[in-house]
Amino acid sequence: MPIYTIKLLDRETVATNTLALTFEKPAGFTFVAGQYGGFTLIDPTETDEKGNTRRFSYFNAPDDEHLIVVTRSQTSAYKRNLENMPIDHPIKMAGAIGKFVLHDDPSIPAVFIAGGIGVTPFYSMIKDSLLHRPTQQIILFYGNQSLEDSAYLDELISIANDSPQLTVIPVLANPPSTWTGEKGFIDDETLIKNIPDIDQPNFYVCGSPAMVKALQQVLQELAIPAERINVEDFPGY
Repeated sequence: MPIYTIKLLDRETVATNTLALTFEKPAGFTFVAGQYGGFTLIDPTETDEKGNTRRFSYFNAPDDEHLIVVTRSQTSAYKRNLENMPIDHPIKMAGAIGKFVLHDDPSIPAVFIAGGIGVTPFYSMIKDSLLHRPTQQIILFYGNQSLEDSAYLDELISIANDSPQLTVIPVLANPPSTWTGEKGFIDDETLIKNIPDIDQPNFYVCGSPAMVKALQQVLQELAIPAERINVEDFPGY
């Protein structure tokens, strides 16, 4: 697996305790939307027992000029290094890795189920699909605690408004009083209500390990065949 040394170009807060980090894209580097890289700190200011490497899905589309990862802030030494890393500081990246990618046949609809920062690979898939597979039908269920936690929700809704093949269903556990969308957590009723024919799509689930496990169970109870369920979890670190 190739290992690259790339520089941090920009860092931005995009939701509560959520950072987007933009890195150089190595010359000739390619990946499939949904894949991830392993990012290893160089000369960290501190470290702990969890080590200096983490895996992050690529948030950007493969055709984009730079590489972007989006992550929640945590209490680990690794995350503190990311939050304070100077612009132009190098980091090592191994990749691209992973099989959590969109199926080949665009005539088969896709249902994406994202919990929090698990939206990252789906954003990449959506942007890539809109560019290269304009007939691909996608429904994104995007669950968060609150609007303040919902990174890129406004942008995703705007994209869906301009793209008939994309539907975005936000689901908030703690919505504001004016909220008229789905409330609580993504469950069987939420899916059945918003998927025209639940027997047609392939399903993709990404989020915390607990969320992924719960949604796998929901899909199994809905009699979705195992070969149509694809999962990726984002352990907290």
